[in-house]
Amino acid sequence: MKTNRIQLVKILAPVFLLLFMTCKEAPKSEENLYPESELPVNTESKEAMAAFVSGLEAVDLGQNRIARDLFDKALENDPNFVSAQMYRTFTSNSWKDFGDNRTKLLAMKDGANEAEKMQIDQLEANMNSDTPKVLEIDKKLVEKYPNSARALTNMAGTYQGMDKTEKAREIYSKALEVNPNFIPAINGLGSSYLFLAPRDLAKAEKYMAKVVDLHPDNSRAHIDLGDCYRAQKDLEKALASYLKAAELDPKDDIAFSKAGHANTFLGNTDAARKNYQDARAVSEYGTGSFNFEALTYLYEGDYNKTLSFFEDFAKKVEAMDIPESIKTSTKMNCTFNCATIAMHNGDSDLLKKQVERMRPLSAKLVTDVASQSIARNQQVNLIYWDAMAAAVEGNFEGAAAKAEEIKTIQEEVNDPLKLRQFNQIHAFVNFKQGNYDKALEYMAKLNQDDVYNKYWMAKANHKAGNKDKAMALFQEIADDNFNSVGYALVRSEVKEILAKG
Repeated sequence: MKTNRIQLVKILAPVFLLLFMTCKEAPKSEENLYPESELPVNTESKEAMAAFVSGLEAVDLGQNRIARDLFDKALENDPNFVSAQMYRTFTSNSWKDFGDNRTKLLAMKDGANEAEKMQIDQLEANMNSDTPKVLEIDKKLVEKYPNSARALTNMAGTYQGMDKTEKAREIYSKALEVNPNFIPAINGLGSSYLFLAPRDLAKAEKYMAKVVDLHPDNSRAHIDLGDCYRAQKDLEKALASYLKAAELDPKDDIAFSKAGHANTFLGNTDAARKNYQDARAVSEYGTGSFNFEALTYLYEGDYNKTLSFFEDFAKKVEAMDIPESIKTSTKMNCTFNCATIAMHNGDSDLLKKQVERMRPLSAKLVTDVASQSIARNQQVNLIYWDAMAAAVEGNFEGAAAKAEEIKTIQEEVNDPLKLRQFNQIHAFVNFKQGNYDKALEYMAKLNQDDVYNKYWMAKANHKAGNKDKAMALFQEIADDNFNSVGYALVRSEVKEILAKG
């Protein structure tokens, strides 16, 4: 869970990818490429199996671009290799790519083994936001395959997605008892302690350092360790880790992007912009890290330049020779960032303009993935932004009515977190009306680890007279050092508040 703060519009790789990342033990021989302790897969092609195992190793280490090619190779050698198609789906690089590969996977279900069928059912439950069913299948997989660290890691990821952090850590630890070198479980625990309360940065560093020990030449291992240093406010050490990662793999755009984050928080914004440009140059479609380059101007307090950057990039991407689905997701990213900036600054005209731009992009996303649940999620997302535009304009009754629309739409969804946007609207409306205690009641139902939510909780606590609580939250925000539009909007203000005491 490499958390990059809250994304109200999830238009990139499916979130459930993290639930299925798998670690392969080093093969003992050519005849035993796939460990017996793993969930079973079926293929009679040695070439397909070799490509599949290599693809899984790449996935484990965060190298999805490499993994996709390997899963494609596995499918070339065995078109009926269900697990290869399943992981090709999980590593999709756009909703269109995901929708196409998911359709292929569902068509192969009759030829799947029992473990594969359960995972396909789990994928569909995820698509339907049916978290209890996802967890139910996790438990069945663990019961049937008790020696599979992967099955345990899947379950831990599900608990983590349900905000049951302590339970997730317990299950990750059980996975490591089964296989102490299981990379997804090590990364899962490291990321949990790094990003989720109660945080323990020393433990996070211990787990991420172990991955570096196991894979010293892997760029992503050094990136994760760099994140630990960044969380501990050692930005110079973090930058060194990111640059080491870029040296190990000059084609890893994430390494350059992370170096940009470190330089941003060090105040080296010119160097950061160069890092982000380098990241974009080696990214898969030439669109990587554009949003972070835009945010460098926001950290400098230049809102207009940030907005202009997003506007210009949305036009540039339209002329690029890349898949339409990538253009759609990139332009949606631009509108999301601009909408968030407009909302924060109380610019209702700009916010309404961005919401109107979202509508056709949202419709394209729905077409790309061809899923009723995604259609519902996009419908809810647009209603959310309509509500926020109404609230910014001072139409609190209209915003509350929109929140009720979301509640009605989500009524049949079997997900304990289904009303987060409903609660976010009411939190914002009550804050704007001066009902700070009521706003805090709604805020308590949001993601407590999200830096932008923390900002509003800090503001509400301060207004409600809970100064100690507010100042503690402001300090957590100031120490965050992880990049997002929300953080870019509030970092300078929070540091000024703390300086004044």
